[in-house]
Amino acid sequence: MAFVKQVLVCKLPPKIWICCLCVMCVLMGILQASAQVRPPRRKQRILVDPGVKKKDTLKADIGASLKDIAKRATQHSEPAKVDVVFVVDVSKRMLAPVAILEKRLIDMLAVIEAQTMDYRFAFISFQSVRGEPKYIFHQWSFDYISIENALRETRVEADNAESGYGLDAVVKGLNALDFREGVTTQFVVVSNSPMRTSWTEADAKSRISEQIVNLCRQNNVQLNFIGTSEKTQAELTDRTSGKWYPIDSYQRRMDGQRIQSGETVADKALLRVDGVFKRIAENLVQSELGKVDIVFVFDYSLSMEPKTDAACNGLDLMVSVFKSAGLDYRLGIIRFWAAVGGGESTIVVTKPPLEPDQVKSMFRLPKSGDEHLLDAVIEGVPKLQTEQERDLVLIIVTDEATSKRAEKGYTAGKAVSVCRGARARVYVIGGVTSMKTGSIGDDFQRQVAQLTKGEHYIMPGASAPVTTTGGPDQRR
Repeated sequence: MAFVKQVLVCKLPPKIWICCLCVMCVLMGILQASAQVRPPRRKQRILVDPGVKKKDTLKADIGASLKDIAKRATQHSEPAKVDVVFVVDVSKRMLAPVAILEKRLIDMLAVIEAQTMDYRFAFISFQSVRGEPKYIFHQWSFDYISIENALRETRVEADNAESGYGLDAVVKGLNALDFREGVTTQFVVVSNSPMRTSWTEADAKSRISEQIVNLCRQNNVQLNFIGTSEKTQAELTDRTSGKWYPIDSYQRRMDGQRIQSGETVADKALLRVDGVFKRIAENLVQSELGKVDIVFVFDYSLSMEPKTDAACNGLDLMVSVFKSAGLDYRLGIIRFWAAVGGGESTIVVTKPPLEPDQVKSMFRLPKSGDEHLLDAVIEGVPKLQTEQERDLVLIIVTDEATSKRAEKGYTAGKAVSVCRGARARVYVIGGVTSMKTGSIGDDFQRQVAQLTKGEHYIMPGASAPVTTTGGPDQRR
């Protein structure tokens, strides 16, 4: 046999012999590879850039929003009394949100009943049927089930309805309901459409919004919106000390967040004077002060005249926040002005307690002339003689930068020492300064707020001072 094989091999042509050898090598490689156990494949690793943050999206939760409103309503009043008015858009686009609202009312009730059994609900629905506005009004009820039933009934009729006039519905509620003394009533407006009015006058939306704000302040009402990202809803919640919540995750943020530039805190809520007053009030409430005297150091010069109405509105907002929080506060005022051209300062100190209307009357009718803030602080603050058991808060309100008073020996450092000696926390709604920072005397308004644990805001509408040699205006 060996001989036969040898003969056959020898008789094969060289090319075929080479091909056979190649085939045999390939077969042997395949058999060897199949005999081995293949290790498991490693999963592909996905690298995440730690510098990339998730997109900041709003979480819309009607039930959580209702619970938050209930917590705010029961947070400060003793004994707690809660009045809630639902103003609900019952158009066909609102079928799903209204169903959620109906289902989650129990969440709000659980928070309220944990604090009190003295609560009332009222309900107003609005829609447009074949172009005609329609409202359903349910007066105060102690039974939340009646509100659930009302929501269920309105959903049945919502198939052919369009969104109606939400602003008109709010006005109807503010005019028709009776409001209990000492109770901050919560209006909860629920809609996934912008607020509208049937008023046809020029600037109708602005006019009816102003009426709503005035009625809310008269009746101690806070407006809350579970709604859309629109200017009207943001303004109404901000000006009535209410809160805005998104009805779905497609909305952008509309709450009055603060923005910071360097050491200066500015208000994002449309940068209005009254909005700044409200922010200061909220900060004071969060500070958990005890008995407090709040004294305005108010620039009474003529440049402040266009801002006095906004300051009066701001005081109303501030008082609303204080009352809602149950803060023990008293109001006072230090007014200051001077003759044109660096004349002698006039400083009028009116110690607490003052009624808000008295303070507002003192905001008005400013004098012609200049102002010297350092004089007002150094000479006026010691005259307050704040009682030992009361905290002192100074709120400086001016649209001008601080002028130098070297001729009287008044310096920014001395004014800060007076504030600290009086144990005062200082908030500043102030002017735009052109002074370079570098020492405490360069920027009194910013530094006095920082060193007394207050806050510094730029007065909306304030302009930079006129300069002649690169420094602050030396004419004042």
